Amino acid sequence: MRFLGVFAAAGLVACAGGGSPLDDGTSTVTSRDARGVPRMLVANGQFADTPRAHVERLAARFGVLPTALPELAELGDIRLAHARVTRIAQSIDGLPIWGGELRVLERDSGELKALAGTLVGTTAARTPKRFIDDEAGAIAKAMRRAGNTVVERSLARQVWYRSGNALVAAWVVDAYTSKPGGTSDANRTIIAGDDGRILEHYSLTADVAFDYRVFAETTGEKHPLDGPTADFSPHPTGMPGVPFPPYVPPSLVRVDSLNSLGDPWLDADATTTSGNNVDAYADPNGDNGPTGAGFRATTTSALAFDRVYDTSAEPLVSQTQQMASITSLFYVINWLHDFWYDNGFTEVAGNAQRRNYERGGVEGDPILAEAQDDVYGGSRNNANMATPDDGLSPRMQVYLWRGKQTRTLTLSPSGRTPIAGGAAFGVGRYTVTAPVVLGVDGAGANPNDGCEPFTGDLTGKIVLVDRGNCTYKRKVLDAQNANAMGVLIADNMASSTPPSLGDDAAITETITIAAMSITQAEGVAVKADLAAGPVTATMHREVSQELDGALDSTLIAHEYGHYLHHRLSLCGNAMCRAMSEGWGDFTALMLLARPNDNLDGAFPISVYSTQSYVTDPGYYGIRRAPYSVNPDINGLSYRHMANGEPLPTGNFLASNQNSEVHNAGEVWAEALWEVYVALQKAGTDFLAARAKMARYVVAGLAMTPTEASPMEVRDALLAVAAAESQADHDVMLAAFARRGFGSCAEPPPSASASFVGLVESTIIAGKPELEVLGIDDGCDQDGVLDRGELGVAHIKVTNKGHAPLGNVAVTASATTPDIVFYDNANLEGPAAAKPIGVGDLAPGEVKELYVWVGFTRYEPGVSDPVAGDLQLAVSADNACEQSVSFPLASRLNVDDVAEASTTDTFDATDSTWIASSPIWQHVRPTPLDGEWHGDDAAQIDFAVLQTPRLKASASEPVRVSFEHRYSFEYSDGTAYDGAVIELVTVDGDSELLRDISEFASPSYTGVIAGTDNPLMGREGYVGKNPGYPATETVTLDLGDELAGQEFYLRFIIGTDPGTSDQGWTIDNVAFTGIVGKPFPSQVGDDGDCSGEGPDMEIHSGGGGCCDAGSAGGSGALSLVALALVLRRRRR
Repeated sequence: MRFLGVFAAAGLVACAGGGSPLDDGTSTVTSRDARGVPRMLVANGQFADTPRAHVERLAARFGVLPTALPELAELGDIRLAHARVTRIAQSIDGLPIWGGELRVLERDSGELKALAGTLVGTTAARTPKRFIDDEAGAIAKAMRRAGNTVVERSLARQVWYRSGNALVAAWVVDAYTSKPGGTSDANRTIIAGDDGRILEHYSLTADVAFDYRVFAETTGEKHPLDGPTADFSPHPTGMPGVPFPPYVPPSLVRVDSLNSLGDPWLDADATTTSGNNVDAYADPNGDNGPTGAGFRATTTSALAFDRVYDTSAEPLVSQTQQMASITSLFYVINWLHDFWYDNGFTEVAGNAQRRNYERGGVEGDPILAEAQDDVYGGSRNNANMATPDDGLSPRMQVYLWRGKQTRTLTLSPSGRTPIAGGAAFGVGRYTVTAPVVLGVDGAGANPNDGCEPFTGDLTGKIVLVDRGNCTYKRKVLDAQNANAMGVLIADNMASSTPPSLGDDAAITETITIAAMSITQAEGVAVKADLAAGPVTATMHREVSQELDGALDSTLIAHEYGHYLHHRLSLCGNAMCRAMSEGWGDFTALMLLARPNDNLDGAFPISVYSTQSYVTDPGYYGIRRAPYSVNPDINGLSYRHMANGEPLPTGNFLASNQNSEVHNAGEVWAEALWEVYVALQKAGTDFLAARAKMARYVVAGLAMTPTEASPMEVRDALLAVAAAESQADHDVMLAAFARRGFGSCAEPPPSASASFVGLVESTIIAGKPELEVLGIDDGCDQDGVLDRGELGVAHIKVTNKGHAPLGNVAVTASATTPDIVFYDNANLEGPAAAKPIGVGDLAPGEVKELYVWVGFTRYEPGVSDPVAGDLQLAVSADNACEQSVSFPLASRLNVDDVAEASTTDTFDATDSTWIASSPIWQHVRPTPLDGEWHGDDAAQIDFAVLQTPRLKASASEPVRVSFEHRYSFEYSDGTAYDGAVIELVTVDGDSELLRDISEFASPSYTGVIAGTDNPLMGREGYVGKNPGYPATETVTLDLGDELAGQEFYLRFIIGTDPGTSDQGWTIDNVAFTGIVGKPFPSQVGDDGDCSGEGPDMEIHSGGGGCCDAGSAGGSGALSLVALALVLRRRRR
């Protein structure tokens, strides 16, 4: 049996450092993608002249050879006090790699501290660099995909898009689109260059010296006030029940520029609120510009915007009033721009400016700030931020908010006066007394929900209905059509407060009757009262003047936080959206806090705008509790992101599920607030500590990988802090741990929308991780251990935690018969279950060991693949767990043969299928069995899994069969998510797309109806397949109409942003009537190396292993992904 002499002296020993071409021994991988490729590395003690040189030196860590480096271009630096983050773009053949930007964190000395991103080599599989659409055609396709007909602004660029292991030449189009008479949206659409298919589509919008007369301080940094109210942060008592703060007058503030470079907000001859950083205007018709009824604020005299906002009057009482709020919006965004600019969010980092002064980045994209947005269309109680890529203006839309309400509900004969929620539609003032009746519509999922026309006449009645199954406005309109005087909507879930009744823009009829909500418990009580006898209700509502969100500095700062997050970090999954809400709230909190504040107090946000809220807006603001480092005021911790986790007790409002984006975002914001306050308490100067935190935020976000988990963002922030101050790192780590984001915390599955499965940790500990860098299998060197073969497993032990590990030991064992471990190359042993001492490991430290392993089973003439079960276990002191095992589900005695079959079992390591979205993954549930699985994710997605191009036989009919199982979101007869299959025939550059429903047996099971689902209205596979989770077989009889043509199939999952489910699994796709054998196959190895050199006999009966010509393996060390499926098990 043969083996490489380079390992002949290696036994069961541990060694510091390593000589593997896959590891330079100086860096630690802290995060990997689903394929095992690094997403983030941390390092110490390595210096280079340029950031690019660090990337080149570490290329092997990504499996990229020096001869296969992409084009690397340094885009500029984000500065820290003693360090910098350098942005490096990757390109291949002149096309940039989308989402492929690398971020290098190094000290000013050139010492590398971390590298974020994934290096892509020029040897990566990729489509031809071909584009069937020009720029206009790509924009038109994006517009059609958005379902809109008008493009307002757009930005299109050609890129390489990463799809699984392959690169696809693609257009990326960011566009503001709208329908005539409707509001607009910002969307990103990624379109395959070679055939025009949609690879990805999602929304970019995230919800909620001149003189300026504004609500701000007139001296110092001229800090914006929280709003038009007296300072209420921190809250005066930290307990509910304090009267709402009074209004204060605005001040005249003189500003040319507030950043360190003196960049002016306006040119000297400016006469409107259109400057270098912000273009602010009223947009009452939702036209998305200062046109029609829209306008900018103008100067009242030379160099002055001096209008007083009258808080006792309606926001639209006069154009003077409107221009005063536009001026406020312009001021606050400019202030935020200059604050964040001086702390690293510069042109190079991707900030938004009309002119970039030749400092890098892409100019021509000032923030578009829209006050009183769509007020005539009825939009209220919200704000949002759309953030396209650098070069296309972000857009902040700020709405009016309902005014403070006096709202009472009195029931008789019980005399109860329960809390009642109000509606964002309908009349503002009413007093109605009438008999209460239970509404009956007699149809649908609930005959008492008012979602269908009511049976009978409700004249002179107040009708009680249940929440759910349709919009609040639909229920009220149905009652109005039945001549009711009012509606009470009972909640359908337990809560201490009734829900706010949101608007439905699709219903344009005017609501003229009273509408309130009550809790689920009160609904049960009223129904019991009705069963006992007549009930009468008096509904009373008084509403003061509306509130202009453009005056609420914390609301504006929240939206600015979305823009800061999305310009610096690329993501779009459910966790990303939740964390973005947290970044928004934290940006608002940084604006709220001032020197000499009691940082242990309660800090509500958006107090001014939320005066119509039911429960004490002065204390709660817009969230379920004010932010506070005092757990008695706000006890949120990481575990509270996951559905099913009980909420903190005390003054805490229950609202929707924990995973709802704003609720989960509160948890992230609370953790960041804990970190910030800890830095403040550890420092001596408030403003210096605030600037330091802001620098860490900008550089930390720049260092996060795409679709980063909370742990990855935490570690990016800590890496940045450590580059500047180890003391700050330690303070921040302890603060994260106090809120459950400690060393042993784990994220939920990346596609999860419920966040169930996350693991909270409140400790700081070491965290040993094992990585099998490869198996040198000595004979055919294909990375797979074959019958009769001796190999060396190259194992790396890393401390990925934040504290030292002591007495680290690794144990190798196997339950598979005939797997034997040896003490050394002389085959002395065996050493099964014998611990290998590694010693101590500091945080980030790496040590390596080599383990000799033999597969002694040899049966002449037998070449079946074997499923192996090898075990590695690591134990250590001061670890998250005393012992952690890493079972290695191993493929043994197997070769992958390309172009070997007309059936794709997906059992071979590499798949020839192309996935447009990470929702699709080629997975391996057992060592010898592969399949494709697509998650049913809680996000808008059009996820395509596509066969390679096939050619139909000229004489035989084409038939396809496959096995699948599916479980998509489905509730009360409505299919919110689902899947379809499409047949695409190819004729040169043109393609014809057809749905397969007419060919399939069994065919589709229902209509996909989810709101915002790209497949909405199409028939598809919905709900669960019969017998789920068992599979069923589907056949497609395509006949002979494809004779001689090229074609391919697309398996498409369409999802909305609601709830997730298990998704769709596909396996064993068999074709007849096609030309050739396009699919790889997994076969047993029956080769013999006996004639190629001296063998070492470790079995009786002769020496065989494998035929080196059949596998295609060539590296001495193949990545473990070729041989092993790594799982982690705790005990």
